[in-house]
Parts: sequence; C-alpha cells; structure tokens
Amino acid sequence: MKLPRVSIPVLTDIFAFVPLALFGALPALVAGKALFHKMMDLIMLDDMTLWDQYAFPLATLAAAAVYALTLWTFYREKRSVLTEIQSSPTFLLFLFLLAWMGLSMSVNDLTEYFFGGLSFMHESFLLEVRYFLVFFALGVALRSQRLKLWLLRGLTAVSVFLVPCAFYLWKNLRGSALVYGENWRSTLSCIFFNINYYGYFLTVFVSLSAALFAGAKSRGWRVFYAAALILNTVTLCYNNTLGAWIGSLCGCLFVVVAYRLRDGKWNRWTLAALGLFLLSMLGAGIANGRLLSNFTGLSRDVGLILTDPDSEAAQRTGSGRWIIWRRSMELIGRYPLFGVGFEGVAAKDLFKMAVNSRPHNEFMQYTLFYGIPGGVLYALGCASVYVRAWRRRARLDNLTLAALTAAFGYLCGSFFGITVYNTAPYFFIMLGLAYVRGDKIP
Repeated sequence: MKLPRVSIPVLTDIFAFVPLALFGALPALVAGKALFHKMMDLIMLDDMTLWDQYAFPLATLAAAAVYALTLWTFYREKRSVLTEIQSSPTFLLFLFLLAWMGLSMSVNDLTEYFFGGLSFMHESFLLEVRYFLVFFALGVALRSQRLKLWLLRGLTAVSVFLVPCAFYLWKNLRGSALVYGENWRSTLSCIFFNINYYGYFLTVFVSLSAALFAGAKSRGWRVFYAAALILNTVTLCYNNTLGAWIGSLCGCLFVVVAYRLRDGKWNRWTLAALGLFLLSMLGAGIANGRLLSNFTGLSRDVGLILTDPDSEAAQRTGSGRWIIWRRSMELIGRYPLFGVGFEGVAAKDLFKMAVNSRPHNEFMQYTLFYGIPGGVLYALGCASVYVRAWRRRARLDNLTLAALTAAFGYLCGSFFGITVYNTAPYFFIMLGLAYVRGDKIP
C-alpha cells in the first residue's frame, strides 16, 4: 500500500506542535499524581524527571528535525540561510546573544551549576540556551492556525485544571515537607514549589485568557475563556505574588491597546476582559483580606526607597528585592563586559546572602550573568518581536495578538522575577508564536 505524501510544512507543524503540547500537559500530570497519591514530598523530584526525561529531550529532537527540514527547503529552493537570518533582526539579536553567552562562559570559570543548575531551580546553562534554540524556534515554526488554536486552548485548559488542584493541595497537604521547608507549607504554589514560580505561570495565562476571550469567535469558547480568566485571576490573588499581578494587569491593558491599534477602534470585548480581571481581583482581594495590605505595603516600600534608600528598613522592601537589585547593580559595575557567568553569584557567593543568588529581575539577570551586552541583546531581541508586529499590525490575527499579550504580561512581571525551568519555556513559546513570519520564511 502506498503511503500518502506529507508536505514539509505539515511535517514542520507536527514536529513543533507535539513537544509543545507535551510540555504544556506536564503540570496537569504532576498535579494529578499529587492528588491521587496525596503526597507532595516527591513531587519536585518526579516533576524534574518528567521534564528532563521527556519534555526537554523531545523538544530538542523536534527542534533538530525542524532545523533539518528548514535547511532542506532552503537547499531545494536555492535560498541562502544567511540571507534569511540577516533579514530578521530578532534572529540576529538572539544568535548574537547566544554567542555572547558562550563567550562569557569561556571568560568566566565553569562552575558546578553549568550542567545541573541550582538544586531548587534545576536550570542549567544548556537549558537556558535551549529556551531560544528550541522553545522559541518551535513557536516560530508552528504556522498552522488550527494547531496554534488548539495548542493555546489546551494550555489554557491545563491552567484551569490546576486551579482546583492548587487549592486542594494548599488546604489538605500543606503539612507535607516541601523543599523550601516550614515557611512554604501554607503557600498557594500548586506543583511549582514556590508562590513566585506559580505566579509567573499565572501571569502568562491570565494575559492569554484575556486575549483569547477578546478574540473568541463563538459564545461557548468565550464563556470558557472568561471562566479561565476569572479562575486564574482569583488564584493569582490568593497566590499573592505582587509582581505577577502587575504583569497580569499589564497584559490585560496591552490587549486593549493592541486591538485598538490594529482595528482603529476600541474593542468592547477587550474592555470586558480588563473589567473581568479587575473585578475578579477586587472580589478575591476583599475575600482574602490582602488587597488593601498589598497596596499599602507597596506604597510604604516605595516611600522608604525614595526617602531613605540606605536604611535597614528600605533594604527589606519588595521582599528583599531592593537590596538584591542594589547589589546586582554594583556587581554589574564591577563586571560590565562579560558579567559573572552563569550562576556566578551563587558559585562565588557574591551577594553574601544565603537564600538569594539571582537579581529577581530577568533583564538584570541576563546583564549580571553575561554583561551589559548580554542584557542589551536580550532586551532588544524581545522588543524586536513587538516592533515586527507593529510594522505588520494590519495583518495580525487574533492568535498572534493572544501570544503577544501573554508574552508581554510575562515580560512585565519578569522585572520582579527569575527564569525557572518549568515556567520560562511558556514565555519563549508565546514569543515564538507571536513572531510575525515573513512571506519568504518556510
């Protein structure tokens, strides 16, 4: 029997879709296992095993297949790879960033964290490289609108499934021995082991749900996206990660502005999405009693930083972020060109702090690790995706706008966070899906 021929674009879509869908499904599998066994003690170990043994290797192999198919297309059509790369500032900037990261690592000594990362983050240098070469690349490679839609729907469905799991684990298994010890027993962190990490995840899906709600074509799916937006927002309020709340608010505001710029008029559904977010946050904030305390605490912290930045009280503002940012800037001044290397702060104990070894600002993190050129290249690479979308705004479809919104929310929240192996790939997937392809890109 003669097998049907499959075109290269279809193969590329399959190779891009399958590993991204698997990556998105893993949190649900881990949460389901936690609920079934009623254990939290071994979740982090099992979680890492799932990512290391299945998600990351499969995504890497799939990306290699996509690269091979792309090169074959170039060869068959007698096109130059260098010419195609040079036509995309985003690709150039990220490739220069990866080259600079490698140069920084050659200048700085390799540390014990190069291959395995910190024990509680499990993010190696090689994984950080794969964020760009694998997850961003697979997002760019996926061009089937139907597969994009089902990928975003599936990821959103997983975020909804995690909501009741998070509250159940929080209420019933808080006595289990979590990896962070006593202080983390009463936090709403789901299977992410840290309220901040779950906050990063929620930022992506609050923003994504808002954009999908605004662009939905049917009433049934709009109701689903509204439910996802409300549930994730309420969970975010109880999670109590202020940086994630700021990122989510920015994402909801972004979708309002983005539709206005594309369509030339205000979209009522984007305004409704923003209203749902604010009302959900207000209701949940009043219910758990944290809304007023969060904003009074924020205003107090800002006041301390502005009036007496050197005081001991100011050093503790932002959950200790102010002193971390100040020490990070001092180190950037000492190592401006190549930085301290990947996890160089932890390896050399440069912060002189037992717990924190990253700046809790991802732009500052790239700058501290890989020098000012590394930080600038990362920021410009991310910005170039939005500049490209702006120049092609008339042809932006709703799914691309949704990915742009999710990535923007994460970027805004990343001013207060760090990259983590089970949340950062979502950003790079969304950034890849948000990349507006040119007509000549295969």
